[in-house]
Amino acid sequence: MPNIKFRASRRTLTSHAGLSIIGQCFEIAGVDSIDSRFPTTLGMRTSDVIKSYLGLLCLGMSDYDAVENFRRDKPFQQLLTLQKVPSAATLRQRLEKLAANDLQTRTATWSTTLLSLIEAPITAETTHVCLDIDTFVMDNSNSKKEGVSRTYQKVDGYTPIAAYLGNEGWCLGLELRPGKQHTMKESNAFLERVLPRAQCLTKQPILLREDSGFDSQALWTQTVSIHDDNKTEYVVQRVMRLVERTADRDGQLLLEPDYELEGWWTSLDEAPEAVIKRYQAHATHEQFHSEIKTDLDLERLPSGKFATNDLILHLAQLAYNILRLMGQLGMTGELSPVRHPAKRRRLRTVLQELVHRAALVIHKARQIILDFGQDIGRMTVLKTLRSRLRYPRGTPC
Repeated sequence: MPNIKFRASRRTLTSHAGLSIIGQCFEIAGVDSIDSRFPTTLGMRTSDVIKSYLGLLCLGMSDYDAVENFRRDKPFQQLLTLQKVPSAATLRQRLEKLAANDLQTRTATWSTTLLSLIEAPITAETTHVCLDIDTFVMDNSNSKKEGVSRTYQKVDGYTPIAAYLGNEGWCLGLELRPGKQHTMKESNAFLERVLPRAQCLTKQPILLREDSGFDSQALWTQTVSIHDDNKTEYVVQRVMRLVERTADRDGQLLLEPDYELEGWWTSLDEAPEAVIKRYQAHATHEQFHSEIKTDLDLERLPSGKFATNDLILHLAQLAYNILRLMGQLGMTGELSPVRHPAKRRRLRTVLQELVHRAALVIHKARQIILDFGQDIGRMTVLKTLRSRLRYPRGTPC
């Protein structure tokens, strides 16, 4: 066994060098602008509170107490441009107060501002850019949190609604709902908020994809008034598929065949095979739900108050998009560290490869230098990302 000794020095180290990119994204998104709306309280800027919690989310942490580990962490404070790092109690109290003042309405614009200024890649599914909308379950069993109730998956929790744009899965909407709320309830209002964001980010035609939980006469049979006061009815087609199974998923032969009948409503004038293929791609968004719940550690929300948890999900929307942006710009193509080829990287992979990277922090000539030692590959990726984000090229939404 090697002779191992432990030693401490006065050098400043960080295990989260990727915060240098995250802090830059906060600046581009305009997070600091909330200080003009919510002034400093007891010496703590509102933006410091918000950026501290966003920083935790971008590190895969959601619990308030996690911030205590960073109160004396100088790189965390400097890379996120914080004046102060709040305590866990201050973080909880200020988030509850901000949620009561409806900060959620302002946070929704941060993601679209970031994605539009950076000109984030938005890939179409053949002829259309797909906008996937769906609800999912967050299991918060054995808790007395406000809004927790029985969900359609037979567990107690919440059923938030989310919207994802393009094959990259940019999150344009993430709102909390009580567990018992039906999928269709208030979904039209959610769509009215999300569609303008999607239309701002892409000029390509947008295809809305939803599952059967959103079936409604108001969505599929529509009438609109024209100048002569007549009404025009939009007609949609229904595509059907009958599946016969003679064996189960484990290969066990069935005594009698099992039949499954499926149907899809669509306004596209395409062959049935093309419609079915498009909807099969809709299932990809289930992975995005999983990343929010596991990679961002948000399966069990930290607050007992519904409005505060709703604010936390709105903040998670920006954290999700920042990590997704780092993955798309830094971990696909030739710049990517050695990994199998992929069109999109999971958030957990971005955390492991880019965010949780060790570096020596050096202060010299009013600059912060991150020394990665012999880890040249990750240094190159982060350096390229910082250069790419330095001068935004697009137009803010």
